Amino acid sequence: MMAPMGRLEQRSADYRWSHTGREKARAYDLRFTANPHRAMMWTLEREVLDTIVRTRFGGQIGAYLDFACGTGRIVAHLERYAASATGVDISADMLEIARSRSERAELIECDITRSACLQGRSFDLITAFRFFPNAQPNLRSEALEILASLLTEEGYLVFNNHLNASSLMLRLARMLRASRGLGMTENEVRELVGSAGLRIVARYHLGVAPSNERVMVLPRTLLEPIERFASRWRALHPLAQNIIYVCQRDTRREP
Repeated sequence: MMAPMGRLEQRSADYRWSHTGREKARAYDLRFTANPHRAMMWTLEREVLDTIVRTRFGGQIGAYLDFACGTGRIVAHLERYAASATGVDISADMLEIARSRSERAELIECDITRSACLQGRSFDLITAFRFFPNAQPNLRSEALEILASLLTEEGYLVFNNHLNASSLMLRLARMLRASRGLGMTENEVRELVGSAGLRIVARYHLGVAPSNERVMVLPRTLLEPIERFASRWRALHPLAQNIIYVCQRDTRREP
């Protein structure tokens, strides 16, 4: 019989607390410029985000929320398109960096699964990056249900699965026994989205080549254009490491 976890063990097992601490926040932020693979993915993600804003909003967002905004890279990039921009995160240390990066977003220290800090508000666009595949299943469900409730009637939720369990990279890692069940499968994403009353209306995929933050199969100058080309081919979607989902309320389920 397993002994119950103590408070410190419970906290370490809860993704909520994974990025607290000033040094952790700084190290996390630095990787988006210092690590060639992560820097490349962030460049490609920005292109996808710009495309979504153009195609879904005509370049002009009303109210925008970035959930688990961390050090502010997403909200700082998209705030230029929004009439109002808000970022929310549980980590004061991450938000300290976000405040130095964002020009005008309202940044709130809050856990939306335990506090009604956004009660009464609604958003035309909500983003959530690098959260769901890292979080434990119950936290995924709690967070997505609340985010879905904050959407306007025609609003969009955009989130990514940067650890697609079916990707070529993770398949190779499992073969080499270098992966311990990381990430989410497509079926898990579908179930998560459906349980929150949403449906997937578009997908974008990035990172088809078997490269990661530890091993780059090619220099970034060669790999980035290859990845940009591969992102145009829907057939390669299951093999990509990073899948960006665009979701809306599933009105087909309403009476």
